[in-house]
Amino acid sequence: MTHPIERARRLLALAERDITSFRALASHPEVDISATGFFAQQAVEKCLKAIAEYHSIVFRRTHDVDELVDLLLQHHVAMPFPSDQFSVLNPFAVILRYEETPYISMSLVEMGQLVDLAYQWVRVEIASDIVGTKIDR
Repeated sequence: MTHPIERARRLLALAERDITSFRALASHPEVDISATGFFAQQAVEKCLKAIAEYHSIVFRRTHDVDELVDLLLQHHVAMPFPSDQFSVLNPFAVILRYEETPYISMSLVEMGQLVDLAYQWVRVEIASDIVGTKIDR
């Protein structure tokens, strides 16, 4: 059985991979926003899961960031931002991967801000225990 900090580090590394993909796609305006948004959502999801692992909170397999936020709140994990902050990314997890949408009311800049918010939070939350993360800001 692995230690919670090891599982948190693994999820942080996976989030960093998704952040790199998000940034690469965001720099190409010809890429559909639903594809770029998928990696933004995935990065935030993995950051939330890293926080949960760090606090030894058991979570079910899910792509629902609202469910993860609610679980963290139930375990009294303080968030330095409004708890509904990431809700707008939920449709990118599954729905927009399989359905077309004529209008998405979120810009790539706004997505990037949410990704950065989640990433910075997880880094601060587990700062004393992380070593050698790929993306330094």
